[in-house]
Amino acid sequence: MTKQLYTGAELSEMLEAIRTTAVAHCRLLRPLAGGQPADDAGLRGFVEHHLGIPPETLEFTAALERIKREEIGERDTTPETGELETLEVYQVNVVRRSAKGPYILEHMVKAMLKQSASRLGLFMAQKKRGSKGDLAEFGTVTASGESLQDSARPWEIYPRIDGGPASTSYVKISGSVNTPQGKKSIQHHTEVIAEGSEFWFELRWPATRLNPDDIARIIAGGAIIGLGSCLSLGYGAFRVETLEISAR
Repeated sequence: MTKQLYTGAELSEMLEAIRTTAVAHCRLLRPLAGGQPADDAGLRGFVEHHLGIPPETLEFTAALERIKREEIGERDTTPETGELETLEVYQVNVVRRSAKGPYILEHMVKAMLKQSASRLGLFMAQKKRGSKGDLAEFGTVTASGESLQDSARPWEIYPRIDGGPASTSYVKISGSVNTPQGKKSIQHHTEVIAEGSEFWFELRWPATRLNPDDIARIIAGGAIIGLGSCLSLGYGAFRVETLEISAR
């Protein structure tokens, strides 16, 4: 019986030999909206930095408790005419962050790429059948360039501005949905990453069905679709400054 022993490095080398790499340098044209419900740390940051209330004060504690109470509650705002029932929901959404600053996760980039490829009709093309799995399951997205701030966590893509972490602020976003109980007005404060922030990511995929031109079109379309939350309101749109694609 013949046995062949492979090391992890050898297996990785075999896989990389059939994959092509695209490195994109991008710049936000619109703020990127966070969609992560705020935990205690996020709420404390919102009260301190957005509301401008010093921590460890009675006003700070009262504001924090009020937000926590209203975040899970609904307020009846039925107009005086009584013609339309509207419920208002209060919530705070934040961007993900670490001690190195705010960051984007790889699955957010993958979701954008899949949506773009779908809009372009690539997944339905006869010669491209199976390409969705090539991109979504067999493709990998990692931080690159200045966005790679933690080599142990390459799936965290850090937007940068002027050589440092991207700045953030809060915006109030409103919308409405129809429910069996009537029209519901949804209002929430959302943390956004500043427009003009730059980010770099690397995509590696098996170029068996999706060729470099396909990937270039997908990334170009993704710039229009955008990253993050509230895409229908235009948040998260970006410009591709450079795209470098190379095969081994």
